[in-house]
Amino acid sequence: MSASTLFVVITALSCLPLALLLAAAGLPLASAALLFSPPKRVKVFRDKFGQQTATLCLLAGFTALVCLGGTGVLLARTSPAIASFWFAWPLPLAPLTAGLALTGLLALVYRAVWQALKHKRPVHAAIGVAATLAAWAQGYLFVSFFRHFATIVSAPAEDPALFAAPSGSLTWMLLPLACCLTLALAGAIAGLYLIARRNKDDFGRDYYNYALKLACKWALFASLPSLALHSWFIIQIWPAARELPIASLLLWSENAASVCLVLACLLWAVVLKAKNPLRLKFLCLCAAILIWLALTAMAVGSVKYFLG
Repeated sequence: MSASTLFVVITALSCLPLALLLAAAGLPLASAALLFSPPKRVKVFRDKFGQQTATLCLLAGFTALVCLGGTGVLLARTSPAIASFWFAWPLPLAPLTAGLALTGLLALVYRAVWQALKHKRPVHAAIGVAATLAAWAQGYLFVSFFRHFATIVSAPAEDPALFAAPSGSLTWMLLPLACCLTLALAGAIAGLYLIARRNKDDFGRDYYNYALKLACKWALFASLPSLALHSWFIIQIWPAARELPIASLLLWSENAASVCLVLACLLWAVVLKAKNPLRLKFLCLCAAILIWLALTAMAVGSVKYFLG
């Protein structure tokens, strides 16, 4: 196996827990948005969808953190130089740890008070929105630290722009892309979770047809701006990247990401058009795999460009 192939395989495996973590970040908002003035005819369906996705948020987040924690231990043993940056105290480890703790606490409270706040929907929804906003803030911290790691030799504490990237920084392209991907992955993974729980919860075919379409709507309509932002990112970096040795790999990986996103969107559109979406479980699975492959291709191109 060549070094490039091995790198792609390792990146793909690393993107599995990353996809779960991004989905967990978007799931509270995906369900909280449904709590505001729901139509009476679908109020019960939306509540069930919200409870299921709030549970999925905790499961996905916990699983992702365990996997990424294992990756961190492996990194500390195999790449001490890299680990010495990311595990340095207080920066960047302290704010990253605090942000994860706050996000996890908000997500836990959001799920725990579902019944207690069922008559105070705006308050309950605000907790869910806050959980996703905290996760997005955590994403900003990570992207800003990654920018420092990729471009600046000094220690993080010595960088006055550590928490405020320059206006021309690619941080301001990657951050909105990552935020949109959290909602797209939330919808994609929620769809798979609903399919997996179909026979265990048995809330009825009508509910699952409605909920599966709802998950696909989130996936589709969040993937469209993701695709636009990703295209904008490629346009911005290509003039500087075209003369680099990794130009060919970057071009192929980023184009592959775009193609995978487009194909995933087409599959979700087919599910949304179907009268009985439960019969299209395989398409939902394929779409979820495609968005994971898109995330992998984005990661391959970005890592090679920024760190290659």
